[in-house]
Amino acid sequence: MPDAVRASDALVAGLLEQLARVDAADVACSLLLDRVTAVSGIGRALLLYRTQDELHLLGPGLSAADRASTIEQAAEPGSALLDLFDSPGAPRLIASPAIGVLDFAAAAMPLPGASGPRGVVLLEATSLDPCIREASDIVLRAGPLLDRIIEADALARTSRKQTRQLDILTSMLDAIADPVVMTNGAGAVVLMNRRAEGLLTSSSDDSDGRRRAVEVNNLLFSSFLTQAAMPGNSAGRELNLVDTYEGSDLLFEVLVMPLAALGEGGMMSVLRDITDLKRAVNEMEVQYRRSRVAEHRSSLERDRLNAILENVSDPILVTDEHSNIILMNAQGDRLFVADPLTVGSKRRLIQSNDTRVTTTISNFMLSPDLRQVERITLVDPDRQREFPAEIASNKIVNARGEPTAIVSVIHDLTHAQENERLARELGQLNEGLEDRIRQATAELEERNRRLEWQSREIEKASRLKSEFLANMSHELRTPINVILGYTSLMRERIYGVLTDQQDEALAKVYNTSQHLLDLINDILDLSKIEAGKMPLHVEQVVLPEVIAELGETVEPMIRARNLEFRTHLDEDLPILDTDRTKLRQVLLNLISNAIKFTHEGHVALSVRHVGVVVRMTIEDTGVGIKPEDLEAIFEDFRQIDQSHTREYGGTGLGLSITRKLLTLLGGSIAVESTYGTGTRFVIELPYAAPAEGESS
Repeated sequence: MPDAVRASDALVAGLLEQLARVDAADVACSLLLDRVTAVSGIGRALLLYRTQDELHLLGPGLSAADRASTIEQAAEPGSALLDLFDSPGAPRLIASPAIGVLDFAAAAMPLPGASGPRGVVLLEATSLDPCIREASDIVLRAGPLLDRIIEADALARTSRKQTRQLDILTSMLDAIADPVVMTNGAGAVVLMNRRAEGLLTSSSDDSDGRRRAVEVNNLLFSSFLTQAAMPGNSAGRELNLVDTYEGSDLLFEVLVMPLAALGEGGMMSVLRDITDLKRAVNEMEVQYRRSRVAEHRSSLERDRLNAILENVSDPILVTDEHSNIILMNAQGDRLFVADPLTVGSKRRLIQSNDTRVTTTISNFMLSPDLRQVERITLVDPDRQREFPAEIASNKIVNARGEPTAIVSVIHDLTHAQENERLARELGQLNEGLEDRIRQATAELEERNRRLEWQSREIEKASRLKSEFLANMSHELRTPINVILGYTSLMRERIYGVLTDQQDEALAKVYNTSQHLLDLINDILDLSKIEAGKMPLHVEQVVLPEVIAELGETVEPMIRARNLEFRTHLDEDLPILDTDRTKLRQVLLNLISNAIKFTHEGHVALSVRHVGVVVRMTIEDTGVGIKPEDLEAIFEDFRQIDQSHTREYGGTGLGLSITRKLLTLLGGSIAVESTYGTGTRFVIELPYAAPAEGESS
């Protein structure tokens, strides 16, 4: 076939020139199919190729539905078409695969690629005649260029898709109202949304105040991330930042989540603004306390009023705006309330009294007067005799001047002189009651004003205390840590030889500085507990492991005081769901105290499984505690020996923090001691620590 080969060279050259001017895979594939059908003289031709494990099918007259159905069937495992991609370069005849539109016998011509077959061209044929071989030669020689066009087009589509996805994700991220910040393992910011940029970024056009606010926010946020990345970190999830536009304080709850896509240590931080929520909670707490105080005082006033009513000898009735009796004293009950067992004439007399009084009060309610005195005739149901009476009624009105209730007092006028005296006393009593009510109202308003002032002062004091602790903790701990560090270096002879006196002086400096650092840490812990900001990190705790660690920790102190440390653990101890760090701190505080106050003998720790709790007992043979001091040892900054020359050091916060931490863990502590013999502390812990907000 020399002529056919030369013609193929010319055809291939023209085809390659056409392919070089296009960059779309579908257009390039269509050019190849047009040339193959023209050379072979066969009108039914299809091109099947793949890109990144995705199949594509091209051919004249193919609908989108037929194309999708054929590709779906061809991609199934074991498909005969997939075997064609592993065929050698020579064309071959295949039977009809009966897959979608591929329902005919065909000549399969592989389309070569850079890393293996890219696809296959299928021509409807039953023999490999010279025209088909010439078409196969065109496919084979145009394959490398077509492969590069297909690969470049696939990469371009992937790039456009990723760019579109990135734009969508960026828009979604910016649409989030909360600041979102993504950082790598080194703490550098990789990505943030628009809300976070407003808090953490600035430009040269911004004011000095806003740039300073941004610097402060970055320092606070970096410090928070550093603490959050520390193992065993017990810091809270709240973060204070500054509004870079208004300068006001903002409070955020930070949710930190690891991001493997950013490498080891990569994190995504979502800052939820809880400033208004925190302010609303504080205001609700204040209003709740005020309402409880007002309710208590109202209850006291109601009890006083009831006592007054019960001690008045005349019947007193209180009726609503519909003349229904809502309150009366015992004397009123006798005249107007019939016992269910009362029958006959006595019941009729009581009903008659009720009708007469209700009619009088109803008429008074309709009148514009606020006070009325009427004479009526009532019947004593016990003696069954009539007696003249005077009913004095007073309206109680609301702020709009509308009557809401009527207080009526009935006087017995059997003896006129006695009645006049009683009338005068009643008038005085009414005036006294009104004065007392006004006085009580005035006192209540005054006390409310005082409470509001005290509440503002307490909030101010609490804020100042928090600011003081936050500022001074850093200001004090930094120089103290420097003193401790340099003192240790000097005692280790890093800076030269020391005399014994110098070494002794440096030891005193080191011990005093360590004591001061412990005091600052204890005060900060106490402040967190009292503010309800001491978080719980609940995990499964194996008690024998914790006890073993404690034994290694206190061993130097035991040896220094020549004591014996004994432990006893039940074999069936459960695994606790509690805060391991806080439990270890509680036990270490108690064991250290026992060692400090024991001169000889032993310190013992026993752990037993008792019912639904674990009971831990710390005993020593130390100096003991006097009975009158047993409760005082748990008070803040309280030590039994308060003198300036006391024998034992300490901050006076250890046992106070211990009891508060146990309360946080849902446990309790008790102490027994015999002065001069020793002390025993008993701790009881539940199997699981309560959820945050449930511990009392």
